[in-house]
Amino acid sequence: MTVAWRPAWSTRLRGVLTGPLLIAIVTGMVGFLLVSQIRGTQPFRQKLQAEDEGDLTRILASLSTEADSLRDEVSSLKLQLLTLQTSNQRDTSAAAAADDQLKALEVLSGTVAVTGPGITLTIDDPSGAVAYDTMIDIVQELRDAGAEAIGVNDVRVGVTSNFAERDGKITLDDTTLSAPFRVNAIGQGATLEGGLKIPGGAIDTLTALRDVHPTVLRTAKLVIPALAKPPAFRVARPVGSSP
Repeated sequence: MTVAWRPAWSTRLRGVLTGPLLIAIVTGMVGFLLVSQIRGTQPFRQKLQAEDEGDLTRILASLSTEADSLRDEVSSLKLQLLTLQTSNQRDTSAAAAADDQLKALEVLSGTVAVTGPGITLTIDDPSGAVAYDTMIDIVQELRDAGAEAIGVNDVRVGVTSNFAERDGKITLDDTTLSAPFRVNAIGQGATLEGGLKIPGGAIDTLTALRDVHPTVLRTAKLVIPALAKPPAFRVARPVGSSP
């Protein structure tokens, strides 16, 4: 077996390098780096020390002006942010108002089902004495009293609805209505009932007919369906739709 020979001084030198001497070398390198960094700031300090009082005043004034400019820019940005936030709030309010208006128009046009308090006018007519023009008067009086939605025998009355007579029967939008008639109206119950009971109004007209017995009942919750045939537009189109 062959053993490599190493000088004794090499072993001793290795022990010295891995001991206190190595620590001293590292410490010296760190110190050198710190001194180099400190010396890097010395030219700037020396430059300031070389300036006279007037130059230092101008430098300070320049720095103050720059600081004021930055403060003005910050204030401007804050104002822009506030304006954007206010504009966003206005846009949100406008969108909410437009949505409310859309819902109100949908109710008025009859394109959506609605629910709410109101009255139910029940008309017993075993002899068929009620004519279609009487139903038109009833609907008109309810609208004048503030009815938001009206339905007759579960058939919605829309802005383009029409009453007619066919084979001795009353029709609403081509749907035949049979007695007893139930006229549902959503709105302020007391106001709607008062509108029907005004002297010479709908109730007086119905009571004067033979064998006709009208009754009015206030209801906390009514459900009136949407129109069976929503209106079709041949010219008008929603914004953004293709021609």
